[in-house]
Amino acid sequence: MTITPQEVKALLPHTWPLFFTRHGRFTSIQQVAIPPITAGQDILLIAPTATGKTEAVIAPLVERYWDGLRQPGLSLLYICPTRALVRDLYERLRSTLADAGIVVGMKTGDVGPVAAQRPPAILLITPESTDSLLTRAPRLFRQLQAIVLDEIHLFDNSPRGDHLRCLLGRIERIRNYERADAPPMQRVALSATVPNPAGVAERYLRQGQIVQAGGGRKIEAEIRPLYDLAELADALNQRAARKSLIFCNAREEAEQTAAYLRQHSRREAEIFVHYSNLDAAIRLEVEERFAAAAVAVCVATSTLELGVDIGSVDDVVLLGAPADPTSFLQRIGRGSRRQNEIRVLCLPKSPGEWARFAALLALANADSAPLDVENAAVYGFRPSVIVQQIFSLIKQSPTGGVRLADVRRLAPLELDSDALRQIVANLTFDDYLQKGRPGEWKPGEKLQELIDRHEIYSNIGADVGGMTAVDAYTGRIIAQTDRVYEPGTVVLFGGRPMKVVWRERYRFGLTAAPGQTTQEVLRFHKGSVAIPFVVAQAVARSLNVTRREMIVLPDDPGVWLFHFWGTAWGELLAAILRGNGIVAASVNEFCLHCRPALNQLPPWNDALAQKAAHNTAIVMSDRLEMGRYHSLLPAHIGLAAAVKQLNLPRFQAYYEMTQARPSGSIAKNLEALLDY
Repeated sequence: MTITPQEVKALLPHTWPLFFTRHGRFTSIQQVAIPPITAGQDILLIAPTATGKTEAVIAPLVERYWDGLRQPGLSLLYICPTRALVRDLYERLRSTLADAGIVVGMKTGDVGPVAAQRPPAILLITPESTDSLLTRAPRLFRQLQAIVLDEIHLFDNSPRGDHLRCLLGRIERIRNYERADAPPMQRVALSATVPNPAGVAERYLRQGQIVQAGGGRKIEAEIRPLYDLAELADALNQRAARKSLIFCNAREEAEQTAAYLRQHSRREAEIFVHYSNLDAAIRLEVEERFAAAAVAVCVATSTLELGVDIGSVDDVVLLGAPADPTSFLQRIGRGSRRQNEIRVLCLPKSPGEWARFAALLALANADSAPLDVENAAVYGFRPSVIVQQIFSLIKQSPTGGVRLADVRRLAPLELDSDALRQIVANLTFDDYLQKGRPGEWKPGEKLQELIDRHEIYSNIGADVGGMTAVDAYTGRIIAQTDRVYEPGTVVLFGGRPMKVVWRERYRFGLTAAPGQTTQEVLRFHKGSVAIPFVVAQAVARSLNVTRREMIVLPDDPGVWLFHFWGTAWGELLAAILRGNGIVAASVNEFCLHCRPALNQLPPWNDALAQKAAHNTAIVMSDRLEMGRYHSLLPAHIGLAAAVKQLNLPRFQAYYEMTQARPSGSIAKNLEALLDY
C-alpha cells in the first residue's frame, strides 16, 4: 500500500519541524523508509549518495524513542566507518536536537571519553571505539534501544564487518543480562549499492526489510592520460573550478601531489592535504578551511570519500583509478552535490588504468546500460577477528580472564567449537594467553604489551608486532609503518617536517621539526590492492570478450593469456597452470604470461586445484583482507579461511566453461593493457 507524503509527515509530529521544515518535502528514500522505521522494524536502506539517507533514519528513530531519548542513559548508538564522519554528523545533529533536550555525543580515537555517569542519549562512534567502550563501561549499553550501522557496504565482507557482527552480539548480551525479557534492539543499516542486499541484511539485522530507491545523478566524466604532475596542474587550470577535490590512492602520493601544486599551480588557490594519519586537529582544520575558502584544492585519500562536510565541491579529480566500484562511486559522489550531474576528471597513469576507469564508469551506469558481468565475491567470516575479540573480552572481564564458553557465545556458528579451542591453544602456545583458574585464560606477556599500548580494539592496520609511529611526548599513535626510522631522521608527514627523536622495540617517537629539510616521506603500512573480478570483466566486455572466453596473444615462444579474472583469480589460474607443468606468471589483473604456448586450458583436476588454492591463499592473504591478527591463527584455520575467500567452486565453474580464442582484431588493444 502506497503511503502519501502527508501520511508520512503525520508519523513525525516531533521531528518533522527539526529535520524537514526547511525542505518542505521528503526525498523518495525518506518517504519509503520512515514508516517501517517508526513501526520498529529492522531496515537495510539502500540509496545513492546525497539522497537524504541520514535524515531518513535519524528522524524516525528519534520520533520512535522520543521519550527515552529525553531521559538519562544511552538510547541510540550510531556507528560510522570513519572518525571524520562521526565528527561531521555530530556537528549536524547536535545543533538540530539541542532545543529538543536530546544530548548527542561522539567517541573516536580522537575524541573521548564518554562520561559513564551522564552519557549522551545518542552516541556517534566508530566500531573500534565501540569495542573500547564495551571493555571500559559495558553497563552503558544496558538501556540501548536502537543501533544504526552507517555505510554498511564499506564494512561488509571485511574484518571490520565481522568485528561489527561480534559487537552486536556482545551488546545484546549486556542488555539481556540487565533484563531477560528486554526486546531486541532495533537495527538499521544504511548503504549505497551492494551486490547482495539479502546477505547483508541477514548478517547484520534480524529479519530486516530491504528498502531501496534509485535516483542516482548523471555522471559527466572526462578521461585523459596523466604523464606527470604537470598534466594535473594544466588540467586544473583548464577546468577552472573554484573548489576541486583530488583523490589519490596512497598517502605518499597525496603529500607529493600537494607539494607539487603549491609550487607549480598557476591558480590563486589554497592547497590542502588530508588523510587518516594526520592529527585530528590538523584534519579538522583542513576540512574547515577548505569549506570556507572561495578558491581551493584539497588532495585527499579515501578519508574524504564519505559525507564529511567540506562545503560545496565543483570538481572531483581522480589521480589514478580506485580499485573497486564502491570506492569509485563514493569519490565521484562528493562533487556537485547540489546539481543533477556529477562532474569528474579521471587521470589514468597507464592504458591499463584507462581501461579500468572506463570499466568503472560502465559499472556505475549499469542501471541504464546493463553489463553481462557477475560479482564473484563470496562471504566468509574472518576467524582472525575472534583472536581480537578474545583479547577484548579479557579486557572487559571483571576477572581479567576468558573462558571457552564466552568465546563460543561470541563466535558465529560457521566457526565450530573445535576451531575455537585450537585458536585459544595456539594463542597460549604463542604467549598471548596463559592459563589462569581452571577453564580460564588470562593475558600472557605479549597480550599484556598490546593492552598497555591500547592496540587490541582494531582489526585493521599492520600485523601485530609491526612498527608504530607515535607522538614523541604524548604517545598518541600516528601511523603503522613499513620500515624502521632511526633517531635523527627527518620525514615529511602531514605536509610538514617531523623528526624521529627516539626509538623503542616496536615504536618510534616523532616531533615537529619546522624549517628542517626532509629526507623522505614517512612510509605507511599498506597492503597491495586486489582488483576485483567484476572490474576486470567489465574491461573484457568493453573489448567484446564474453564471460566464456579467454584471449591468446602470441609472444614466441610463449603467449599472453588474457583471462580478465581480476587479481586473486589471476594468481590462482597461474598456480593451476604451473601445477600442469606450464611456466605461468601473473602480469596484472587482466593477463598471464605462459610458456610454452597454449591454446586451451588443461582439464580440471580437483587435487591440483586445491593445492594451487592453498599456495595462492598464502601468497594473497594480505590482499584478501584477512585481518590484523591473521598471523596468530593456527595455520590450517587461517589457510582454510583464506581459501574460502577465493571461492574455488565458482572459479571451477568459470574454468570449465571458458574457451581460449585468438586475439584477432583486438590485438593492439590487448598489447596496450600490458603497458601498466
